[in-house]
This record gives sequence, C-alpha cells and structure tokens, in this order.
Amino acid sequence: MNAREGEAPLDPDVVARVLGRAFELETSSTASSSASSPSRGDVDDSPGISPASLLAAADEVGLSVEAVRRSLAIERLGPPIPAHHGDRFVGATVVSVDNEIAGTAPEILERMDAWMVDGHHLRRDLRRVDPAGGVVVWTKRAGLVGAAVRTVRTATGEGKLGDLRSVTATARDTGLGGCVVRVSADRSNDRQTSIVTGAAAAATATAVFVAGAVVATPAVLLATPVALFVGLGVAARGKRRESRTRHEIERLLDTVDQGIDPTRLRVDVARRVTGRTRS
Repeated sequence: MNAREGEAPLDPDVVARVLGRAFELETSSTASSSASSPSRGDVDDSPGISPASLLAAADEVGLSVEAVRRSLAIERLGPPIPAHHGDRFVGATVVSVDNEIAGTAPEILERMDAWMVDGHHLRRDLRRVDPAGGVVVWTKRAGLVGAAVRTVRTATGEGKLGDLRSVTATARDTGLGGCVVRVSADRSNDRQTSIVTGAAAAATATAVFVAGAVVATPAVLLATPVALFVGLGVAARGKRRESRTRHEIERLLDTVDQGIDPTRLRVDVARRVTGRTRS
C-alpha cells in the first residue's frame, strides 16, 4: 500500500492510533525500549495529514517507516470487533484473527476464496477487490445438499468453518511486499445455542431438585447453586468452540501463507478411502 497523493488525509485521532501501533510494532520486533511511545499530545490538532506526510514525518524522527506502513494497513482493515457481555462464558459472537502474509491483497484474497469455497464449502456472497486491498464475504450454504457436503467434509476432519453463519476476509497491502489480513467468523448461531442450552440445563436441574424434594426449602436452596453450575458448564462449551474456531482460522491463514491449495472433496474422500496421503 504505497502512499498516494489522492489518499484522504488522516484526522488526529487516526494519526495517534497509527503512530502508537507503529511504535508497538517496532519495539516488539526489536525488543527495545529506548524510545518513547507517541502520545495523543504528540499529535498536531490540524484538520488532517496525508499518509505520505505521515511517513515522511516518521522517517524524520527516526520511527520505522516500515512499521508505520504496517500500522496504516492495519488501520484500513477497520476497527477491532467489540466484545459483548457473556463472551467470557459462551465465547465471542465474532471471532477475529489478524495476520500478515507475503503477497498482494488480490492474490491472498483469491487463495482465501479457493479455501472457503472448495475447502469449507461456503458460498461467496460479496467480493470487492482492488490492487490495494479488498473484502470478500462467504456465507453458510443452505439446503440438503449443503448439509450433506458439510457432513461428508467434516467426517474427513476438514471443512470446520462450513457451519459458521458467515466469514469475512479483509486485506490491505502494506507496500512492503505483503498484506495484512483480518478474518472474522460470525458464530452468533452457535453462541445463541450455547446460551439457550445452558439456560435449559439450569432450568431442568432446578426442576429436578424441586420435584424430588421431600422438604421443599432445603432442596430449593441446594438446587440454586447446582443448577447454576450445570448451566455454566453447558454454556462453557461455547467458549471451547470459540477456541476451536480461532484455531481453524489461524490454521487457514498459515495454509494460505504457505501457498497450499485446497483439495476438492471427491479427491480428498478418494485418498482417505484408498489410504493415500496428500502429496
């Protein structure tokens, strides 16, 4: 993502975030603490500054231009996914993973699309890509055919993102021979199931204790903490499923980074039936 004259100026808040993130990127790569992190007060309250001017200013004060380029690219991915109440128990509604991959944004999004469509059997719903970046959205395939394909692919141990409501990949070139990529997986349906299942389990546990009580009051007092424990235990499965989703996204990004292409379902099944490993 090379700075261009036509790019919109950045307001002071954006400049502060970009410089702060660039400092973190630089210090994390050099393990040095000799410099001081840019603060909000270090940023001029002018109407805006162009990316090119920001890069020039960073170079002038000795801040890594490469780190600023990466920070600008991350900024253009959009704001981080906000947390919601209950995430610590049932997992996040949207699981988001960022990474930097060698290659242009169009190339990386093309590889991502191949994996999402052929590897995880999602349906492409939106594709907007230009030389500097873009976004692609995939959604869960509906109907019996979609369910059957997901079942077969999951049985092979792959295609684990196919049950998600939607997956979005956003990429921006850094101008350094690579691009930053953010993959966001919407698992709201899975999360809602965990909440409902947990609540139902708690209600059932309470009902069992109350119905079987000879003396009602002690039984109800005992049922309350036990039912809560049962409900939280069931809901916690959602947190574990969030971790598995995050792992699958990280695994996908690593595979794309290595340039590995997905194997079509019929080929994968044939290899597993015959006992042949992937070449």
